[in-house]
Amino acid sequence: MLLAAFMFLAIYVLIKTSYSWIMPAAVILCLLCYHNERKDKDFLSQQVKCPALLLMAEYILIGLPFVVIECLRSHYAAAAAVMTTAVLLPKLKTIKMKSVPVPLPFLYKGGLEYIRMFRMYGWFYLLLLIVTVIGALHANIRIGKVALIVWGIVQTMSFASVPQRQELTFYLNYSAFQRHLVLSSVWNAVITAVPFVGIILSFSFSGDNMLFAVFVISGSILYLCNMGMVRHMSFSSASLAVYQLVVLIPLFFFTCFIPLLIVPFVLINVLCCIFLKDNLKNIWS
Repeated sequence: MLLAAFMFLAIYVLIKTSYSWIMPAAVILCLLCYHNERKDKDFLSQQVKCPALLLMAEYILIGLPFVVIECLRSHYAAAAAVMTTAVLLPKLKTIKMKSVPVPLPFLYKGGLEYIRMFRMYGWFYLLLLIVTVIGALHANIRIGKVALIVWGIVQTMSFASVPQRQELTFYLNYSAFQRHLVLSSVWNAVITAVPFVGIILSFSFSGDNMLFAVFVISGSILYLCNMGMVRHMSFSSASLAVYQLVVLIPLFFFTCFIPLLIVPFVLINVLCCIFLKDNLKNIWS
């Protein structure tokens, strides 16, 4: 679900951008990450005599459409770079990333789910910031806007799992749970969006960009609050993912461009709040 949303936004950026190096760079980066993160290398080495050739063929097939596109654009150096990466990639060793606990004092202290998510996807957050800066330096603010929307979707991974209801006994009552959810969502959504907004406004200060930032942050807050409630009503992580893909992601995306959609977004959250209160009344009784 997350990959589908990210790919949709990434393809949109690649189509709109006028810089020839962005598409091959994105393809090479995706191939490198895919090769480094795949878990079937040991299995293939046991089942196939020459797994490197199999991986090479797979990567060539993945990169072939982009190679053809670059050749049609007469960007032969970029096409050669993608093809060279696909050929040499199977010979590279896996880079194992070690997760080192890093203090995150700027996040809401009580939001343990969000802190855990940020530890997992902090590298992606930094990558989006770097892409935003590069786009701004090349007078392409749209890339920063897309990065801000993508982070609005990624950060909801903090509520992507279905918890045990016993966890809610940590809160004194339902009001305390809602207060914690709203405060943590507002703080975390705003504090992580500030760098993106700062870069966008620094390179292109305008009323439209300011309003866009307000709409994205508002949508992010509503998105986080909704996920924080709905996950306590979901039967499984799969149903929660379907709900995100069908309802929340499209609603959040269009809310960033159509401010009036904030109204139904708020109404959905109010209905979820009322229904969840009735559904969880036995916990604090």
